[in-house]
Amino acid sequence: MDTATPPPQQTEAGKAKASRFSVIGFFLPVALLLAAVFATTAAIAVLVPDDGDYAEASNLKHDLLAIDVPKKIVLVGGSNVSYGTDSTIIETATHCPVINMGMNGYFGVRFMLEEVKPYLKQGDIVVIAWEYDSFYKSVNGTNTDLLMVSKANPRAFKFLTPRQKVSALSRIPFIAQQKVLRLMGEGYDNFSYMLGADQDEPWTEVDILEIESARNFSRNGDLTGHVGITWPHEQIDAMDISSIPMDQEVIPMMQQFVRDMNARGVRVMISWTPLMDDFYDRHSKEIDRLNAEMAAVPEFLIPRPASGFRFDKKLHFDTVYHLNENGRPIRSQMLADDILTQFGDDALCDSQP
Repeated sequence: MDTATPPPQQTEAGKAKASRFSVIGFFLPVALLLAAVFATTAAIAVLVPDDGDYAEASNLKHDLLAIDVPKKIVLVGGSNVSYGTDSTIIETATHCPVINMGMNGYFGVRFMLEEVKPYLKQGDIVVIAWEYDSFYKSVNGTNTDLLMVSKANPRAFKFLTPRQKVSALSRIPFIAQQKVLRLMGEGYDNFSYMLGADQDEPWTEVDILEIESARNFSRNGDLTGHVGITWPHEQIDAMDISSIPMDQEVIPMMQQFVRDMNARGVRVMISWTPLMDDFYDRHSKEIDRLNAEMAAVPEFLIPRPASGFRFDKKLHFDTVYHLNENGRPIRSQMLADDILTQFGDDALCDSQP
């Protein structure tokens, strides 16, 4: 008996169904492959140790901020604050606990202000001291550095804007690539060493990763890894601030932060980064212009002009912003004096922490 011919509509439906399965069959393996690649990339970026543990100091600093004390002094800024402050000098002068939040100017002004906001309460004092670069870079920071600190301290991730979060996460493939290249390089070096290569002279170069290590932060959050070490090279220069425009968001963002803190009963003082005399002289016109613009903001309390933080080259470590063991106490005493001058008895606590 002849087989009945299926209706035309059933034939077309069967073809459409088969076509859908064919499309799914093609894209599903591709999607699974991409998911596996992304998972592997993310695992490398997260699980393979970074080249240095500097970012892990963020955990110490946030732990310090979270301690419940009647009053505290919080120092906010980039690496000029971490390298160039001995917080015990300020503690001795004020009898208040001092927390040094300084780490990396490439985090950006927005993040450095946002990460301290939730921990500040009435009676606290904040001292802000940016490197000059921070006035000329984006307030949003560098996505690679924000990813690194968020990876080392997941608490930091919540202080990023949605746009910063997406931008930081987009750097995961780059971080993974750099780690793979580093591991390959280390493997090659180890193999060469096993074969007897590169054994002529011991390595005597100053290792910046050893200096900038989480274990070299004091109980206040000061970096001390460079104390007792002589930098063997010329100090690294900063951005050419005389030839690039300021980020127009920086000062309004600082101004809003001061207003918000004043409403909360938190006092804010603006200080200037220590700066090598040669750099100051080369950019004095722009520094003076910036100093005048800052001084004209009614909300800003700036006890000392930028020229007051012009330091001799011999007091600097590896950059025009980083003070050495001889410069740290000088700058710290200046900060202590300015805090007491600006706030008087309000800057004093009853007892040492």
